Amino acid sequence: MTRIKTHRTMGKMPAVVIWQPYSDDGSQEPAIVVQADACGIIVIAQEGREVLIQPEIVPALITAMRQMKAGE
Repeated sequence: MTRIKTHRTMGKMPAVVIWQPYSDDGSQEPAIVVQADACGIIVIAQEGREVLIQPEIVPALITAMRQMKAGE
């Protein structure tokens, strides 16, 4: 399994840049930036698009993502 590359930026609440691996056909999705705003809202950004997530729903989001990855 390919290890996902991440990079932390500088700051009090550092952002994390997640570099997505190349697929078998040589294409690659753009990097994803995950950071918290001044109010603690989590911001997931990719190429100018942003999703705002309340910290309280992170466990539910992780569960949903694991289910999707497993094909449930």
